[in-house]
Amino acid sequence: MPEFRKDIITDDWVIIATERAKRPEDFTKTRKVSGKGMKECPFDPGNEELTPPEILRVDKNGKIIGKDSGWQIRIVPNKFPALLNEATTKKVSDGFYSSMDSFGIHEVIINTPRHLTSLSDLDLKDLRLMFFVYRLRIGMLKKIGRLKSVIVMLNQGMEAGASLEHSHSQIFALPLIPYKLKRELEGMKRYHNKTGDCALCYMIDHEDSEKKRVVFQNKHFMVIEPYASKGPFETWILPKRHHSNFENISDSELDSFTECLKLLLDFFSDRLENPSFNYYIHTGPINHRSHDYYHWHFEFIPKLSIKAGFEIATGIHISITSPEAAASYIRNNI
Repeated sequence: MPEFRKDIITDDWVIIATERAKRPEDFTKTRKVSGKGMKECPFDPGNEELTPPEILRVDKNGKIIGKDSGWQIRIVPNKFPALLNEATTKKVSDGFYSSMDSFGIHEVIINTPRHLTSLSDLDLKDLRLMFFVYRLRIGMLKKIGRLKSVIVMLNQGMEAGASLEHSHSQIFALPLIPYKLKRELEGMKRYHNKTGDCALCYMIDHEDSEKKRVVFQNKHFMVIEPYASKGPFETWILPKRHHSNFENISDSELDSFTECLKLLLDFFSDRLENPSFNYYIHTGPINHRSHDYYHWHFEFIPKLSIKAGFEIATGIHISITSPEAAASYIRNNI
């Protein structure tokens, strides 16, 4: 029987539609992603002049290097930015509507010099270096005035909104706290005020006791299919150590995190034939006193279903596979 489930943090409702559910293995279908690339990919070595002047270049050991050295990861401004760092934050009102210039920072992280279309082709060391660079860059951006939040995300595949196939991530640094992060902050603060506990810390303990939605865990992280999943195979990686900000992740936690992510990437590539996906890191705002109640986390959203009229009209998501079935299928196939 279909059922409503409530997100413990945001109070959003979702529908787990078991009557119309697909079995997890039914999401397998043939997907072809070209590995040939463009005639001149701007992210390939030798084409550095096709991107805006780079912000940062690191070698395979994570050392910041000069522009004439061989690179493993580059950070460049987005060529078509949604945010402009020379804009102002002055608000304008016409008495009813309000607006302001799109101040902020929009950067591209070129994940690898190799022309790879799938993140699953990176090994553990390369993945760890990516997230090391995320940590490094967020730490730098926090020192810039007027910024209030940073979002790190990745789109892979056309259905996920990727415009270039060469694997890359994006960083958005904003002068405001975006709606979804604000909802999480409010929800976790509300839960903390009511119980004295962190909602995600409690979630980790609860999921560990039930085991139904746990996919994998190691010393520092737990991988789960969230109870109120908004779609099939939505997956979260939760740090067991309570902290509000990703940029405070330790070196040993980076090792554990990339172990979890590599298992996920390989599963989706091998068992579900590499669907398009988005992922993002939700980390606490800059210089915001949220450590007591906010808990950073990583969300992985594969594109295995399409929002239809009901979801668009109501904002209530329908997942056609239960998180319990998805968790069991992943556990049995990683």
